[in-house]
Amino acid sequence: MSEAADVVDLLRELVSDGAPVPTSAIPTRTYTALLDRFGSIAQARRAAGLPPSVPAKRRWSEHTVIAELRRLHALGVVIRDRDLKDAGHSGVVEAANVYCGGLVRARRLARITIARRIQRDRAPWDPERVVHEINALRSDGRSIASSKVDPRLYCAARRYFGTWAEAVEAAGLDYDHVRLHAPSYAVDELLDQLRALAAAEPALPSWQLEAHQLGYMLRRRFPSLGHAVAAAGLTGWPRRARKPLPTAEETLAAIAKRRAERHSVAASAVRADDRSLLRAAKRHFGSWRQAVAAAHPPAR
Repeated sequence: MSEAADVVDLLRELVSDGAPVPTSAIPTRTYTALLDRFGSIAQARRAAGLPPSVPAKRRWSEHTVIAELRRLHALGVVIRDRDLKDAGHSGVVEAANVYCGGLVRARRLARITIARRIQRDRAPWDPERVVHEINALRSDGRSIASSKVDPRLYCAARRYFGTWAEAVEAAGLDYDHVRLHAPSYAVDELLDQLRALAAAEPALPSWQLEAHQLGYMLRRRFPSLGHAVAAAGLTGWPRRARKPLPTAEETLAAIAKRRAERHSVAASAVRADDRSLLRAAKRHFGSWRQAVAAAHPPAR
C-alpha cells in the first residue's frame, strides 16, 4: 500500500456513515497512527476536510461538577458565571445550577475562593476635581442636591471646602437655586412676618413662638430664635415667662386626649407640639414612655 493510500485509509476511520466519529470511538491503532502522522486528531480531521467531532453529551452530577470546577480553576479560569461562559464552559454553569443549587454553592463545595472585583476610583480628589464634578453634574442636567450626589464627591467637597454649599459656590453656582429644598421664604420676608406677629401678640410667650410654624421656619434659617428676634430688631419679646407645667392628672388627661383625637403620642411629635407636656411627663412620671403607659395601662 502506498503512503497516500495509507493516509486515506486512516482518514476514513474518522467518518462513519458520512458523520464524524467521536474521538473516543476511533480504534486505538488508528488513533496512534493519526497522532504519529498529524500530531493531533484535530489536525487529522482538518486534513480530511471534516468538522470537529461533536463530543458526547456529558453526564453531570454534583461530584463531576465539583471536579470540573477544580480542574478549570487549576488551569487559571476564573470561576464566575460570565467568565466561564466567555471561556466556552457554559455547560458546567448550567450543571452547577441543576445539581449544586447554583454556581456560588458549587464553588463553595469545591472550596474555590475568588477575589472580589473592587472598582476603585484611581483619580485623586482635590479642590479642582470637586469643582469639575459639580459643574459636570450641572451640565448633564443632574441634581446637585447634597442628598443626590455621589457620596465620594460629597465627602471630598466637605474635606476641601468645609461644607457642600461652599463647594457649590466655589463652582460658580448659586446654592439656593440648586439645593433640593429651596426655602419657601426669603429671610427678609420671615423677619417681616416676625415683626407683624410681635405687633399683633405683644404678650406672646416664648414657648408659643417655638411651637409656631413661623418659629420652625426661622430655626431653619437662624442658629436660634433669639438670633432671629435680634435680627428683626425686637427687644423684650417674646415673653420669657414659662407656661405652668400641667399636674400629673392634667398630664394623663392630655395624653388620653391626644390618643382620642388620633394625634401621635411619640415623644418627637409632642416635643414639636407642646414641650411643656413633655416636661411635665418627665417630672411626674420619670419619662415620657412611663407617662404614656400610665395613661394607657395594658388591658387585663
